[in-house]
Amino acid sequence: MTVIMPTLNEIDGVRVVLPKIDRRWVDEVIITDGGSTDGTVEYCCENNCRVYSQKKRGYGSAILEALELAGGEIIVEITADGSSLPEKIPDLVAKINEGYDLVLASRYRDGAVSYDDDCITGFGNWLFTTLTNLLFQGSLTDVLVGYRAYRRKSLDALHLDAPGLEWVSQSSIRFLKKEGFRVAEIGADEPKRIGGQRKMIPIRTGWTILKLTLREYLT
Repeated sequence: MTVIMPTLNEIDGVRVVLPKIDRRWVDEVIITDGGSTDGTVEYCCENNCRVYSQKKRGYGSAILEALELAGGEIIVEITADGSSLPEKIPDLVAKINEGYDLVLASRYRDGAVSYDDDCITGFGNWLFTTLTNLLFQGSLTDVLVGYRAYRRKSLDALHLDAPGLEWVSQSSIRFLKKEGFRVAEIGADEPKRIGGQRKMIPIRTGWTILKLTLREYLT
């Protein structure tokens, strides 16, 4: 099993997140770094992670490039800013092993709470989750969460290409669209981010996700 963690100046976050990833759970941790200058790369190297220098900009590009290196049959994407709970990794993998192709760590299911949401991000998550469910016959609660697990073989069949933060939306949609694929969620709190700068610009990111969602519906 492979954990993929994109980073860009996340030293405060990785100092908290990496020690909580029990290496008995995983075969490898791949850090795709977008050009950190704050010691993130050095810390990750010192903690037995495989660190790769990202070639193209964007969150989706970071995941796609890491997937070229990943050896695991199950992939877990986790954020580096402390807003994902590493102790939920076994729960995500256990759900995959029940026969699911994609499992999302929902911030709004089974009593889970996001402590990092504000009114804008909370509304955006609700809006795009509702739209995705309506257009693609889903019943999800959190299509935009970056903390997720999936089968590598299943992902390869989807031919994802979104380079930016819209990656999470494209992957959620295409898993829903693919006939025979099973998608599930587990509840997982989202702690407040630890340091680092939020990469999401609400209006720009929202517009990009909206265009992608409509394009996926029409194709």
